Amino acid sequence: MIVKRNIILIGSMGSGKSHFGRNLADLKGWQFVDTDRVLEGRFGLPIAEIFKKIGEKAFRRAELDVLKKVSLYHEAVISVGGNFPIEQRTLRSLKKFSFIIGIRAAQYRIVSRVNRRVGKRPTMDYTNVSAFVHNMIQSWKPVYKQCDYVLDTTNGRTYDFMKAIEQQFEALEVQFKTRRQPKSTETVDQHKLVRTEQDNERQSVKQIKLVKQTRLFKETKSSTQRTTVSKEMRAGTKQQKGCRHEKNSTTNKRWRRTRNERSHSGHHKKSNT
Repeated sequence: MIVKRNIILIGSMGSGKSHFGRNLADLKGWQFVDTDRVLEGRFGLPIAEIFKKIGEKAFRRAELDVLKKVSLYHEAVISVGGNFPIEQRTLRSLKKFSFIIGIRAAQYRIVSRVNRRVGKRPTMDYTNVSAFVHNMIQSWKPVYKQCDYVLDTTNGRTYDFMKAIEQQFEALEVQFKTRRQPKSTETVDQHKLVRTEQDNERQSVKQIKLVKQTRLFKETKSSTQRTTVSKEMRAGTKQQKGCRHEKNSTTNKRWRRTRNERSHSGHHKKSNT
């Protein structure tokens, strides 16, 4: 089994990569990436003007930089500009993550496609299109030999081409890693609802604990107060008992003294008589 991330379409200009790539991406429900369009968005200029402005070397570097970045995507059909044949080292690097499909067509078909929009392709010699296309096809032949699959789009329907590609995937047991799907609004809302319910539950538990702690504190405080009052009452009772004892003792002393005095007085009277 072969596991890849993307499908990369390479081939000479006019071979039909963009047209076939868009249809293949729609069929699989993937995103479509055209490196020429990415370059135009980066520089804000058409491909032909970018090439004139920065030159061939800088253009190659910019194209390679874009290709390295988009090759790390998941579930994408990537069409690579056909201005220059891809270097073998770059092709081997792309094979690590992508299934490489070489798109080619007969010379007469490419000449017909190129002549539809004169001036669009920066490296094309429009003074002798046929000779240029012939040399271009020859330069791409070694690259096609290194592809995982080669599709000829000279004749046939787009649907048949895509069917042939799917059959090739099944024969080679090719599978593609799926990209992470963004969470739907409903899923996000459900997660928010679950989090809210959890937060409310935790808040309720905290409130219950707080109520219990407050109640325990009040009960402890009340018990302490009752104990204090009880101690004070017992202390007061003892004090009162002490006072009564002292009062009774004093009263008894007075009573005994008065009695003695009366007795002594009576005895003294008898003596005088």
